[in-house]
Amino acid sequence: MKKRSLAMLLVAAALVLAAGTATAVTRGSPDITATLQDDTVAAGEEGTLEVVLVNKGDLDIGDQQNPSLNSEVTTARGLTVDIEDGKAPISVTTGTRSLGSLPTGSPTTTSFDISVDENAEPGTYNVPVELSYDYYSQISDGVRQQSSVTRTRTVTVTVSDDATFDVTNVDSNAQVGSSGTVAVTVENTGQTAANNSDVTLASQNGELTFGERTESTRSVDSWAPGESRTFRYDIAATDDAQVESYPFQLSVAFDNPDGVRKESATSSVSVTPDPEQTFSLSEVESSLRAGEEGTVAATVTNDGPRAVDNVVINWASDKSDLSPQETQVAVGDLAPGDSTDVSFTVDATDSAEAGTKQFDFVASYRNSEGDRAESDTLEAQAQVRPSQDEFSVDSANTTIGVGQSGNIQVTVTNTRNQTFSDITAKVFTSSPISADDDEAYIDELEPGESETITFSVSAEGSALQKGYPISLDFRYEEPDGDSSISDTYREEIKVTEPNDGGGLPLLVIGGVVLVLVLAVGGYMRFR
Repeated sequence: MKKRSLAMLLVAAALVLAAGTATAVTRGSPDITATLQDDTVAAGEEGTLEVVLVNKGDLDIGDQQNPSLNSEVTTARGLTVDIEDGKAPISVTTGTRSLGSLPTGSPTTTSFDISVDENAEPGTYNVPVELSYDYYSQISDGVRQQSSVTRTRTVTVTVSDDATFDVTNVDSNAQVGSSGTVAVTVENTGQTAANNSDVTLASQNGELTFGERTESTRSVDSWAPGESRTFRYDIAATDDAQVESYPFQLSVAFDNPDGVRKESATSSVSVTPDPEQTFSLSEVESSLRAGEEGTVAATVTNDGPRAVDNVVINWASDKSDLSPQETQVAVGDLAPGDSTDVSFTVDATDSAEAGTKQFDFVASYRNSEGDRAESDTLEAQAQVRPSQDEFSVDSANTTIGVGQSGNIQVTVTNTRNQTFSDITAKVFTSSPISADDDEAYIDELEPGESETITFSVSAEGSALQKGYPISLDFRYEEPDGDSSISDTYREEIKVTEPNDGGGLPLLVIGGVVLVLVLAVGGYMRFR
């Protein structure tokens, strides 16, 4: 009887083993926990809750021959996460989050935007986190059984009574290509004071910075609940900056009443720089002429967008043959749209080429911060006229009889736009014309002024009846005190028949003198 029972047990065990070998089963489920990365908030705060999810998995029956099936039954698929307000004094402004599949092992984090009631009482509050997902509850002979579940996990949120901060206003006078300030007004919206606070504004871009730095900090000793403070930061916008919104982040580090150092949540701040300050030139006029002193004049307009003070227009051209007597012209204050005239006195050398030239100017000014700034280069085109003689010469009474002398008159006109003084005119002759009085003097000639001078010349008896050239030049003093010599001017002397009313010819006079000398000599000899 005992042998028969043992045999039956052996047969039954063999049947069970045979059945287990024929049908492999893998069974399990996800096991997800939820925690908060930072569970402390403050009344009136707007921030985020970072929910950390970890799937530990729950494997009931595993498959050692095919371990990949084990992870299939412990993986949450189509996972969605939702936070309910519960009884906590918070409002969740983010909807349901879809995370896809969550296998066992590494944690995953999802964030929810929240706002904490301003009158929230300090304390600890339970916040439900609802998890919904699908999973394969069992896999048998390749057949997968799918289940869908919703699980609720609870996280705790602590409302502290520490200070919290809210940006209530941002005002900036930053300007493209210039420096300025950003004024940020921040309110302590918490229930306790903040001590030894450091308020840091950090730039998130390279076009608006704090000098060569990306952040700047202002400090305040005591900051009471409900108190607003305005912090000003010096800022500079590069020439490449655009008139668009640039992001900044503001954070506050402070000591709470217990002396514990705290760090506030960051607040987003945006700054939009104003357009670049610009100027323009119009109505450009020039009286420049090679070899002369002239002017370049123009109208300067403040094209905005702001009023500027102590404007100075600087000569920025580098031309060796055109030299300004002064390189700056003070303009004064200009409101947007205001215009004023400027003029530069320029010395043009004799080698200055005639034609249209480009002239560069730069407007420097004090901006709204009182700092000195400069505009972009202001370009203007103006004419340089070819050189002309200093004087024009018109002669009169230029006819002389053979062997006779006489006066010629020359009218001299100053053709330049500057006054010449201490003018000495000199005439040069060659045989058969000679000058008995070859110099004349003019005290001063203003632009366009004329004066007539006289020279005494003679024609030898051997002169032919035709025209002979004479030359004149002028030594004079310029307005700056330099002495110069003009080019040479040529005039014509016409030799004609002797004028009877003009005295004895030189040949006759010479003969008479010779006869008298011989007569006197013979008389003295025979006396």
